[in-house]
Amino acid sequence: MTTLKLAPSSSRAASLALLALGLIGCNNHPIKPIEITGNSVPLESLPLDVNRKVDVLLVLDNSGSMGEEQANLAANFGPFIERLEAVGADYRIGITTTDLGGPQCAGVATGGRLQASSCVDRPDDFSFGQADVHEVACTQHCSLGDAELELRPTTIAGSSEALRRPWIQSFNGVTNLPEGIDPLTAFQCLAPQGIAGCGWESPLEAIARAVGNMNDETRPEYGFLRDDALLAVLIVTDEVDCSYRSDHEDALFYSGDFWADGAAYATSAVCWNAGVGCSGNPLDCQPTDFGDDAQPTTDPSAAVLHPVSRYLDLLQGIADAKLADREVLVSLIAGVPEGYPEVPLVYAASDDAEFQELFGIGAGCTSTIDGVEQTALPPVRLKALAEAFPVGDRGIYSVCSADYTPAISDIVEGLTIELPPACYGACVRDLDLSTDELDYNCEVSQEVDEVKQKLPECLEGGELPADANACWQVLTGAELAAECDRVGQNVEFELVRRFGVEIPDNANVTAACEVSTQPTIDCP
Repeated sequence: MTTLKLAPSSSRAASLALLALGLIGCNNHPIKPIEITGNSVPLESLPLDVNRKVDVLLVLDNSGSMGEEQANLAANFGPFIERLEAVGADYRIGITTTDLGGPQCAGVATGGRLQASSCVDRPDDFSFGQADVHEVACTQHCSLGDAELELRPTTIAGSSEALRRPWIQSFNGVTNLPEGIDPLTAFQCLAPQGIAGCGWESPLEAIARAVGNMNDETRPEYGFLRDDALLAVLIVTDEVDCSYRSDHEDALFYSGDFWADGAAYATSAVCWNAGVGCSGNPLDCQPTDFGDDAQPTTDPSAAVLHPVSRYLDLLQGIADAKLADREVLVSLIAGVPEGYPEVPLVYAASDDAEFQELFGIGAGCTSTIDGVEQTALPPVRLKALAEAFPVGDRGIYSVCSADYTPAISDIVEGLTIELPPACYGACVRDLDLSTDELDYNCEVSQEVDEVKQKLPECLEGGELPADANACWQVLTGAELAAECDRVGQNVEFELVRRFGVEIPDNANVTAACEVSTQPTIDCP
């Protein structure tokens, strides 16, 4: 069974008032109704709800140096999914790449498109030059091809048409995966994207294109973003962002103004030189817009790379349009030292003369993992985005780490903090003051398609009654979450659902409790 924390909403005041009157009957004490929405939260609702929706967008660098990192992610993503399952999240995971194409980049650019095919069936994606990392990044963790991972058709809000959607989804044990396949197994097959992608990594623009696709009714990504879901963006890369403007391509890649002295052709160093400005002592580096002449510009349309403000505004717009104060959070696994921010990112010259000549800066982190040297550039532009939409106290971690488990665990813990408990926003009356326990008078109902059904209270220990697929229980005293233990309230709800039973999108759960007429005394 799955336990979900319930929380109240103040919508539909008129209908809830009628419910309250019906519950009061001849009782002189008022019943305070609350509404707990299972699919959508109206704008006038309280900032507390039963909503456990999380949309996760993974933006994965699929360039030539990312084989070990993709293996690391696949091997250590378990805590992320396990934690979402543990809190009863209704989650989706969509995967895209940093590859938006570029000069001399062959193949189809996959950035901004949600990828949902098994790495087992894509061995060519895992070869780059003399390197072949198919076993390391894919088959060590996955043995299932597309035939075994065919996603089941599902519907989205506003449409009854069932289609195969290019993402993993799971809620209460019900998934869009084949029978017997769990979300982690699917993730370990779908997430590795190979190393054949373009070396002009563009994670910021990949986010923008993905969002555009998710709002385009003609695209398979349409409907991934839910207005009432938390949006969590996770970027994994060892490079700097190169989200360039196509109308400035010649200046960036062919004119040589952004190249280091002595370079025979445009390396990925142009992406650093065209998007980062450094000054001061000690050196400080910040996102900076440069024009075609390699000089700083304040005109966004003249910038060679898209300004970071483009992506800040995009995500802020998504956050502003969300219902019930749903958040947008960005986390980053990139070129910062292990232990960041306690171990600071230092901008300094490189000991490698060639590296220094190209970039004018040293690596953000280096390490050797399984005999393979890991070097990553300071993610200045990406860091600015992550700091604007932080996950918990950190949200930025080192791509050079040998084990991503601590980072993944920390990130998902930061996300689930944004899924608040269901604090009842009033002081529930104690019907029997002679006992230490709170003796309450509460009722909970679920409505689907205008048919309302009263839900039973759970048995001792939160057990479901044999003939019920859902029940509720009340937490009080020391059991209360910290957010609920405050003046004027004394109750938290939990909803327990039978695991594996599909929950209708339009299920609305309402609760009403008899409340105290002297809350300042009863709930000080």
